[in-house]
Amino acid sequence: MARSLRDIRRKMKAIKSTRQVTKAMELVAASKMRKAVQHAQALRRYALHAWEILLSIGRSHASDHPFIVQRKVKRVLGIVFTSDRGLCGSLNAQLLRSLQQYIKTVSVLGTFQSMDFITVGRKGHQMLTRQGKTVVATFPSLSNHPTIKDVLPIARLAIDDFKKGTYDHVVLVYTDFISPILQQASVKVLLPFSPSEVREVVSHIAERRRQTKEEQEIYHSSMRKGQEYLFEPTPEEVLDVILPQLTEVQVFQAVLESVASEHSARMLAMHNATDSASEILDDITLVYNQTRQANITGELAELSAGAAALG
Repeated sequence: MARSLRDIRRKMKAIKSTRQVTKAMELVAASKMRKAVQHAQALRRYALHAWEILLSIGRSHASDHPFIVQRKVKRVLGIVFTSDRGLCGSLNAQLLRSLQQYIKTVSVLGTFQSMDFITVGRKGHQMLTRQGKTVVATFPSLSNHPTIKDVLPIARLAIDDFKKGTYDHVVLVYTDFISPILQQASVKVLLPFSPSEVREVVSHIAERRRQTKEEQEIYHSSMRKGQEYLFEPTPEEVLDVILPQLTEVQVFQAVLESVASEHSARMLAMHNATDSASEILDDITLVYNQTRQANITGELAELSAGAAALG
């Protein structure tokens, strides 16, 4: 019995240590999440303006620009954003399921040939290589506070391959931050731009946050038709500059959403782990007290029996 109590105390000590670690990780993730969410929300306002400009220009002028001309889906490049580390619940598994669903959907197209990947984060690279997928480039997961310079190599690699005709479509596969307890896997077409796709992005960004009057006006103006613009220099020269920049912004936004989602998922996972450790500790404490009480009762019974035998 003494050995049993000693084992139970050892388990209780281990669980308490684990609970301290998970609680500390929860607080660290919460701190990182707040900063990441602020950065992601700050970029949404800029992205809303940028998509409104793109939608208006594309509707009235640039139907023959390489970034807007629709192609038959033959070869697809997917940019997949995952985490470097685990302990973030089902975040990466949920993203992989959405990617598999997209692959099944695009595979039924008669023109589809293959899909290659650029991975950002070790988890995505590991998952795709295990499945035998072609990974043309891989990048480590970006820092907790990524900048636009961090995503330029990723965006330019995708833009160059799209311009050369290596790929007909480029898609972003990332986790969209909805709230601290909800992160949604998303697959969005990055290139080529299409009015319907841009309109959907504008609507999605506008609906995810409380709109100011200015943001509402931007959203409603993006739905209007018939606007004409005068360009200086030519529309083609202007679009050659602005469209790659808007592509880079969209990749940057996906990075910020992924970082915010990762920290939120890790905070929630560590919170659940802390609660589970507390519940297990309560159960083991109850077993410990019951075992200890049984030991005391047995010892008292032995003393009573000894005293009776002597008497």
